[in-house]
Amino acid sequence: MAFSPEHKRSAPSDRISGLSDDVLGHVLSFLPTKEAACAAALSRRWRHIFGSVHTISFQEAEGARANDWTTWYYEMLERKSCSDELLDNVSAALLCRRRCARIPVPLRSLRFAFDSWHRWDKVAIDQWLAYVLQPPRGCCHNHPGLHLDLRFHVSPICDFSDDRRRDDDAGSDSDDDPFVNRWRYLLPGRLFSCTALRTLCVAFCRLALPRINVVDLPFLDTMRLTALSDSGRSIQWLISSCPRLADLTLEALWNLKRVSVLNKPLRRFAIRCCHNVRTVDIDASKLRSLEYGGRGLPKSFMSLHGSPPATIPLCTTIGFCKPLSWEAEFANLTRFLEEISNTKHLHLHHGGLQSRFFDAGFPLFSRLTRLTLQGCIGSSNTVATIGRILDQTPNLEILSLLMWESQKGMADTRVAVFDEITEPIFSLPCLRTGVTEISVEDYEGSMPEKMLVKLLLRNALVLERLQVVFTEGLSSEQKNILEVQMGRWGMPNSEKVFM
Repeated sequence: MAFSPEHKRSAPSDRISGLSDDVLGHVLSFLPTKEAACAAALSRRWRHIFGSVHTISFQEAEGARANDWTTWYYEMLERKSCSDELLDNVSAALLCRRRCARIPVPLRSLRFAFDSWHRWDKVAIDQWLAYVLQPPRGCCHNHPGLHLDLRFHVSPICDFSDDRRRDDDAGSDSDDDPFVNRWRYLLPGRLFSCTALRTLCVAFCRLALPRINVVDLPFLDTMRLTALSDSGRSIQWLISSCPRLADLTLEALWNLKRVSVLNKPLRRFAIRCCHNVRTVDIDASKLRSLEYGGRGLPKSFMSLHGSPPATIPLCTTIGFCKPLSWEAEFANLTRFLEEISNTKHLHLHHGGLQSRFFDAGFPLFSRLTRLTLQGCIGSSNTVATIGRILDQTPNLEILSLLMWESQKGMADTRVAVFDEITEPIFSLPCLRTGVTEISVEDYEGSMPEKMLVKLLLRNALVLERLQVVFTEGLSSEQKNILEVQMGRWGMPNSEKVFM
């Protein structure tokens, strides 16, 4: 069928391609960087759109460089590490943005993660940061904000800090550790005077702040520091030099002993695996989320300043790197839980708790409406522990059980171990009148897990929704058997979702 010229002129056009470059670039920024670059092949209109993409992100998988020692011999002459794919991808993306941009668009986000950074990569990284920290020429509007996530090593943070802790348990206030610093990337000084910076996440590198006269980050509101080799004084100086800081995460900082954030109200604070920290003082007047992960809470570890009840965070997460083994450790935890007993959402790694500790008392969470319990369900002791925790949450509405842990598969499958667990233990006020939703994740149907879920479902009289996510590796037949079992344990009128 032939179309007349008038009909062709009235035919609908490609409305997406009719959008401006900055709008198309913003849309493509939500795709992986490689896929966003492939959009240039769509048509001539899209050929230069990558110049308006404001997010670049590449990362290596953990262990990707584990066997590189076998190939370094062939790369030595070029002085190029085996992260050549990551290096080439980031360099090509930045170069393409510069070449394709018709109207300069500031880069908003740069993220990269090396499995294991090598000092031969320093020249390339210096060039990346020099380009990113300098706004493009000809930019006629204010910079919308720069977000940096720079990770120079992919590794479990607790394992790494444990090795360091054995070498120097007391920590250090010195930045001059030649053995450690030799293998760490030194962040450029101009980064700490970049007024466009909004988010700074750095891992396994050096700040070297004593070499910088001024730290000027007036608009930085989010910061995450992971496994830095700098002294505790340098880290505290950086924190204190960010007047608008609202979200702070500290991970595996073995030289850090004290944290003080009293000159600014934080909305979120997280401290994980900083095993040498002894005191934390924060302005909690606007705190919404609080997270702690470590070996055990030291006595008088954290002080929340502000006028109550504003000092009570809305959501609190508590985890342990190892099970608590001393009554004193549980007593310190109990004192801390009493300070936050008015929280509404609690995420607790119960794997570090034992039921015998509850004989000394566990605080009452009268306002708690959402509870997440994470850990392996491995024995009757764990089932009893969860029962005692639920007994202290009379107004609970939503219960989530995350059963994924490294101990998975070591669960005790003997039926005899459950003789001491009886249904009256789980005849709790929260289950009878409050809990309307139960979520179970990584359920494999071991004997301890079955007993726990059975006791919950038989006593949850007002349950409206049950969601179960099975562990990977179960066949369809095994999942069907587990679904039928749960259907026999109660909740005939409840919505059931199995995945």
